[in-house]
Parts: sequence; C-alpha cells; structure tokens
Amino acid sequence: MRFFVALVLALLAVSSHSYAASESRIGTVDLQRAVTESMEGGAARAELLKRTEQLNAELKQLLAETEKLRGELEKEGDKLSQDERAEKQRLLQKKAREFQLRQAEAQEELKQMESAALKKIVARFGALLSKIGDDGDYAAILDRNSGVYYAGKKTDVTPLLVQQADKEYRR
Repeated sequence: MRFFVALVLALLAVSSHSYAASESRIGTVDLQRAVTESMEGGAARAELLKRTEQLNAELKQLLAETEKLRGELEKEGDKLSQDERAEKQRLLQKKAREFQLRQAEAQEELKQMESAALKKIVARFGALLSKIGDDGDYAAILDRNSGVYYAGKKTDVTPLLVQQADKEYRR
C-alpha cells in the first residue's frame, strides 16, 4: 500500500512538472499575408508587374503583326497569285506560331520569376521566424494556412514577422 501511495505521489509530481513545462507559448503565422504585407513582398510584386507589362507589350506587338498579315491576306487574297497567297499564308502561320510560343515562354518566365522571389522571401522569413521563436520563447510557430484549425489573435506573430522583415529589408 505504501508503495502504491509513493508511486501515485511520484506520478503526480512528474505530471505536475511536465504540465508546467508544457505551458510554452505557441505562435502562429500567416506566411501568405506576411509576404503580401512586407516591403520585400511588395517590391517583388512590383518587379513581377513591371516584367509582366514588358512581356505584354512585346506580345501585343507580335499580335498586331499577325493581325496585320491576316488583314492583308483577307484584303488582297483575291488579287494575289496562288504562290503569293500560299507564301502569305505560310508567313501568317509562322507569325501565329511565334506568338503562341512567345506567349507560353512569357507565362513560364513569369511563373519562374514568381517562384524564385517567393522561395527567397520564404527562406528569409524562415530564418526570421527562428529568431522570433528563440527571442519570444515560443515552443512552436505554426503556419495558419497549413492545417491550424484555430489560433487566437494572441498567438499570431505575423505582424512581428512583417515588422522585423521590413526592418532588415531597409538595411
């Protein structure tokens, strides 16, 4: 009986100690929001938008050239010889393929540019979150968009991440 009481007291002591240790802080972060709200994310978005506009201007010019050829072919098609008409049609098909190819290349370029920028930002934010976790004595910091079903506002470290990221970005 004494052994049983001693065992229960020992278990209570261990469980109360582990309960006290488990009262660690847990933070959450919304990385998507942090990227959107940070200056670095804004700069990356602006660069992506600038490149998008450049590519759109290039594609618009290619499309105009293609449409011009199509218009010429429709307008002058009856006046042209069989060989001239066939040559214009080949040229039109070539321009159309060139447009489609350049459009696909532009989409891929923008996709890769966005991916590279996001990868760079998220890697840096990961290092910042480690520092925030260490400095704030957090047991864990979880991404709100990766399966956290509830997180109170007190656990959200996103504003702290944005603040520190902006501070480092200005340097």
